[in-house]
Amino acid sequence: MTSVENGQVWRGPIAPPSPAELPDIYALQQLCRVYALGIDSRDLDLVRSVFAPDAQVAGMQGAAAAGDYLPKIYAGAAAYAATQHNMTNQYVQLRGDEATVWSYAVCYHIEEPGNGREDLIVAVQYRDDCRRFPGGWLITAREAVPQWTKGPLPEGARK
Repeated sequence: MTSVENGQVWRGPIAPPSPAELPDIYALQQLCRVYALGIDSRDLDLVRSVFAPDAQVAGMQGAAAAGDYLPKIYAGAAAYAATQHNMTNQYVQLRGDEATVWSYAVCYHIEEPGNGREDLIVAVQYRDDCRRFPGGWLITAREAVPQWTKGPLPEGARK
């Protein structure tokens, strides 16, 4: 889905970005963080706001248009008492008005105390293709690649 294979574009030595590139790199890194904020604060409109209208998403729920996929992911997270998506490493490849961003996250899904179910922790790598639009950067394609899990996945969460 993304234009970067095996992270080879980020091989050293690493040259510093130009001062003109810094605002774009910052904005691109915010996309995944705002997505996480929307999931964790239970704001589906905020989640949708970082995706282009025709964006495609692939992950544990299969592959679909973002408009169909995102409500499923949102509902899955909303079934928990709380979630917390912690963004860790982020890598940005800027190519004019297009970019690739890989973001690592450790996502905690906390069950209601006393319900007898285990919490779920999922580590994921979001591989986002992004494009500059008149209002700013948006995700045009996402591949969510699970890295590891601890705890039971909800029914229907596997491909």
